[in-house]
Amino acid sequence: MGREDLEELLEREAEALRLADFAALAGIADEKERLAADLAAEPETDADSLARLRALAERNADLLEAVRRGVDSAAETLRRAREPAAPLSTYDKSGQCSPIGATQGSLTRRA
Repeated sequence: MGREDLEELLEREAEALRLADFAALAGIADEKERLAADLAAEPETDADSLARLRALAERNADLLEAVRRGVDSAAETLRRAREPAAPLSTYDKSGQCSPIGATQGSLTRRA
């Protein structure tokens, strides 16, 4: 177990992030902790190898942030879809304002 294993794991993690495969990510996190501990026990001394690992980890951090933003956006869209629509009003022939559309407590559907 070493640098090659960690590189392969980081590549699998990137693919899982791109596919939003959250089940795979859970297992990858456990494996990544184990490999990181192994690497800490036997540190990599090759600067090029360390730079590659750092670049892969930074790429994955960027992907993870993009996934987080996407999940947050989806949650916000769902929250807005569950909110009732703002009431509409119009004026009748006599100039009186009257509400139209959804009434208090009714369910509003949105596409």
